[in-house]
Amino acid sequence: MNIQVIIPALLIASLVSGCICTQTAKQKPLQKFGRVFCWGKLTDEETAQKYSEIGVTDIPVHNEKQLGLALKYGMTPYCGTFTPRGKHGQVMSPEEEKHFAYINAHDLKKINRAGKKRIIDNRRIEMKHRYGGEPAVALDTLSSVRIPCFLSDMNYEQSKKALDKICSRVKGVKGVFFDYIGYSNFKGCYCKDCLKAYKKYLAEKKLDDNQVNKNMFYRDMLVKYYNDMIDYVKSKHPDFKVVVHVYPTFLSEPLYGNRTKADFCGQTVAWYFPWNTEKIARYTRITVDDQNKYFKDVQGVPFVGLNRKPGSLWIKDATTLEKELQVILETGGDVLMVCNGDDMIKPGIYEVFKKFCGKE
Repeated sequence: MNIQVIIPALLIASLVSGCICTQTAKQKPLQKFGRVFCWGKLTDEETAQKYSEIGVTDIPVHNEKQLGLALKYGMTPYCGTFTPRGKHGQVMSPEEEKHFAYINAHDLKKINRAGKKRIIDNRRIEMKHRYGGEPAVALDTLSSVRIPCFLSDMNYEQSKKALDKICSRVKGVKGVFFDYIGYSNFKGCYCKDCLKAYKKYLAEKKLDDNQVNKNMFYRDMLVKYYNDMIDYVKSKHPDFKVVVHVYPTFLSEPLYGNRTKADFCGQTVAWYFPWNTEKIARYTRITVDDQNKYFKDVQGVPFVGLNRKPGSLWIKDATTLEKELQVILETGGDVLMVCNGDDMIKPGIYEVFKKFCGKE
């Protein structure tokens, strides 16, 4: 063949090949989450189908009907949520107790429920309340929840009974969710049981009484409770998986969850209120990269808070959610945990999850 014919032909072939490669690069499939833990309810067939369409793979169930829906739509079912047990509620400092009473409107006795709620919301706004996320102000407690003091649960009798009941509720489930294991003031409990345990802790470890060691004590008590409860579940149900949402935050070490033995440890990387993308990326990186720092079988799961309820202090829009999910994916998170589940399938939000989690 004439050389003058060959060279143009090769050039054309090269250009066509380059165009195809460029087009292929531009059409690179969107990176998606491969597993999605949803804190929602399978109330009916339509809801189950929508959850399936947006890629939900793991969800709690509360009866045989919900179990059947989960299995029908390819979701792993869990028997519900375990929360702490104790003989009494946690005790905060006098200043925190006063603020707790204020934001819960304990001073309002004769106002109807609707009126009381409006006042409570105004008080939360005034104090820039964060609903359990990392506070915007120094003095900030949970909105209305006084968590039980789990240290007062001698030999974990109440906790074990609660776990037995939850884990046997629906036969055929694959595990259990854990939530609300933490401190109402994000720091610690100051009841006589905890203060006594703290003194013993210092004596055994030969430590001084200072804030650093106090923080370490309360963190260690949290971790011990988590791991003792996980061990108990495994002793009764060896095949169960334990899914944890680390909440409330523990201020001195917000991402301590990798110290637990949870099979799937959800740590907050994007809260119900806006967090900047740098923080979301940093928290995602720690959650994923340090997941096996203490236990080899723990999978760190980025947790995203979602709130769309009318009247809420701040409602996360689709644009914000999409940005958060994109940052998590780009930082290396390919598994996701979301609460609340009901809002995941609302118009506008449904489309975002289908884009980043749904199956083609």
